[in-house]
Amino acid sequence: MFKNRFDRRQFLEISGAALAGSLVLRKVEAAEDDGIHLCPKSPAPARTLYAFRSGDLTSYAWDLRLTLSCLQGLVNRTQPRLYLIHDRYDELWLEWLRERGDVDRIEWLEVGEVFARFLPSVSQMFVTDPAVPASINVATMLAAVRGGLVATPNTFEQFNLPLGSSPDASDVGLDLRTFRWQKDVDAYRWAFQQLGDGLSKQALAILAPQEVALRDYLVEFRIPTLWISGPGDEERNPKASSDAEVKFAEEVMMQWPPNIPCLGWPGSGDKKGGVGETLGVRLASRCAKFTPCTAFDAYSPTVGNLSVHSGTKAALHQRIQEIKLQTNKVYFAYVRSDGDGWNFQRHYYRKLFDDPAHGSVPLGWQIGSTAFDGQPDLLDYYYRHARPGDCFVNALTGLGYIHEEDYAQNYPADRRDEIWREYLRLSNLYRKRLDATVISTYAEMRPELWKQIAAMPGLSGIFANYGRSRVTTLENLVTTVDGVPIFRAINRPPGPFTFTPSARRDAEYSMINEIKRWTPARRDQALDAGATPGVPACVSRELADHHGYGR
Repeated sequence: MFKNRFDRRQFLEISGAALAGSLVLRKVEAAEDDGIHLCPKSPAPARTLYAFRSGDLTSYAWDLRLTLSCLQGLVNRTQPRLYLIHDRYDELWLEWLRERGDVDRIEWLEVGEVFARFLPSVSQMFVTDPAVPASINVATMLAAVRGGLVATPNTFEQFNLPLGSSPDASDVGLDLRTFRWQKDVDAYRWAFQQLGDGLSKQALAILAPQEVALRDYLVEFRIPTLWISGPGDEERNPKASSDAEVKFAEEVMMQWPPNIPCLGWPGSGDKKGGVGETLGVRLASRCAKFTPCTAFDAYSPTVGNLSVHSGTKAALHQRIQEIKLQTNKVYFAYVRSDGDGWNFQRHYYRKLFDDPAHGSVPLGWQIGSTAFDGQPDLLDYYYRHARPGDCFVNALTGLGYIHEEDYAQNYPADRRDEIWREYLRLSNLYRKRLDATVISTYAEMRPELWKQIAAMPGLSGIFANYGRSRVTTLENLVTTVDGVPIFRAINRPPGPFTFTPSARRDAEYSMINEIKRWTPARRDQALDAGATPGVPACVSRELADHHGYGR
């Protein structure tokens, strides 16, 4: 017979057991969350790293850089041992690895020594076809799945490795010139038919064939790699067929799981190359893929050595000072955009952080959260070298760059909602890893999407829109959703480059005028303005009488 009443001891025993069970469940859930890595991670680097400066290459420099980057991925698959210096920033980050204690010793090699040490790890070769640009990405995938060297017709004779012609054999290599593909998309279709099950389902990549640095990571983790030609490519490359490549890329993306990264970038260093940022990110978004920019965009080159950096770890903690607000001023927050890109983190952010002007004005730094997987050592540098006025903001939008309204639109409505809610759950997990309480978004969206984003536990604010949108007004610069403030950007980017004194001054004048124009009459307001160090200092001096700045 059940008793209807408990004595005090029974109550405490039952309550204690329930509490203990709850704590155990929370610990299990926390452990499960700690094990989630949306971007692949390498083992910890070897205590001795072998390094090579690819800038030392002269004859067939691009060909050998391609070969070395792909070889690096195979070498580092078991443990990161090889580090390639593509530019001076790679050298800075190599030194940071040593300073952090990730490695003890760096041994510098010449190109011949690199091959002497690491070439024995491969036993076959895949030769690209210069007439078919897609063959570079196809060779990269072949090397990743079957294990082998990627070489070009200019260099393959140096390696004395098999390059058989049988597409069904997995251990004799291939000369891709023998296939005589009529179009790039034909090469990609062949590769996915041959390698489909051997390719990773954890990520995808869109990468221009001429880009080499990222290939170590793509090879290491067998990441499927495509390029989507744009109309400009069709003018110069008879193998390009933009519409067919877009359609095939969409087919592939829909066969891969939702809420995974699409690495690389849909544009290239060539302004006419690829389908470009807007169409490329929209396509990925519709297929429920987010885009961490890891290839060349604007002025930041393609990311290399992720097969090393992804093997590191970091615990990130912010130190944000409180500021005293004056009620007779309008406060605006400067937020540096483009930190969603791992390429900007590797390159331009380091330049800005080492700038003597860094710290002169409080500044928000957008950080792409999944870099916590791919290059946590770089994030560690920024958090450790933050100035008192710095604040790290989860970059657009959560896990990565997406077009919010387009996300998962290729899926049925019920599946779309499920995917979006899981995207937000994962976004909140990664936001907490950044120790960030503020998130940025790309564009205006439906009210229900704002509510779902604002509902993230622990979120204290949203910086909305990549620049002022067409629906921004003086009345909606600052709004709230369920108590979470939304600060809409008040300015548009003045231009992509500020390298010259005149361009820099134009950017300053543009921002000053934008802020003056978009400052509301009320003086108890906070505004969001995009910026880079140096420019805010000048702007703030110009506006000091009536404006303050926060973070």
